[in-house]
Amino acid sequence: MRALKLTALLAAALLIAVSCDRSFTFIQLTDTQIGFRDKTEGYAWSDSLMQEAVKAVNRTLPSCVIVTGDLVNNTADSLQAAIYKRNIAAIDGRIPVYALPGNHDMRPWTEENHKAFLAFNGYDRFSFKMKGCAFIGFDSCCIKDSIETVEKEQLEWLVGELEKARGSRQIFLFTHCPVIRESIDEKEDYFNFPIPKREEYIALFKKYGVTALFAGHTHKYYHTSYEGIEFITAGPVGAPLHGGFSGLNVVRVNRKGFTNEYVTAGDVTSNPS
Repeated sequence: MRALKLTALLAAALLIAVSCDRSFTFIQLTDTQIGFRDKTEGYAWSDSLMQEAVKAVNRTLPSCVIVTGDLVNNTADSLQAAIYKRNIAAIDGRIPVYALPGNHDMRPWTEENHKAFLAFNGYDRFSFKMKGCAFIGFDSCCIKDSIETVEKEQLEWLVGELEKARGSRQIFLFTHCPVIRESIDEKEDYFNFPIPKREEYIALFKKYGVTALFAGHTHKYYHTSYEGIEFITAGPVGAPLHGGFSGLNVVRVNRKGFTNEYVTAGDVTSNPS
């Protein structure tokens, strides 16, 4: 009887350990946008903002970093590209980094601009699993620019990845332009999806039980919920707009779900897992 009790206790301890191990942190960076609204020599201001964000990442040691677009302000400017790459390379090598295109990285969406971004970044979408959670990133530029053949191919890929994600603890999506900022019926503008597209994509997300979609583009933080999905728009690493501030998005995943906090780089001082 005592041996059985001991076995039960060991099994419970193992279960607790496994559950605790499934808690982790990831960080979203967006709109590093080297050169945006920056009149300093050598883009020193943009560089310093990204350096501070990278320092915060390295202090935190998250399980991964996701960069949701507008890596630089002008892709033709080799100095902006060099500053971005140098800072990304300074992220601790133990931390995988995934990056997506923003409208400034492919403005407008053309075959030539797309090829240039692939040469710069290596890919324009991603999908992976981490501790039972699915991470899927896709390109919003082809959707916003109405490149129908490209969007159709990507949508088929996205559906396939969502199928593979069935049964995941949580499904996190990432893109540059928010589907919505504050409400499903907000006015169509530069900073969200057209109404027919937002309805189409949200129906798809709901069908597959998506937990949250993380975006950028607005240079200001927004967070809203619709149809059981969290829509989180992080503020920028680079220059803010509309009364926002420069920072990074810290996401803590646990057994019950996740918490999200957009903070200045200086406010991230230790691993919050």
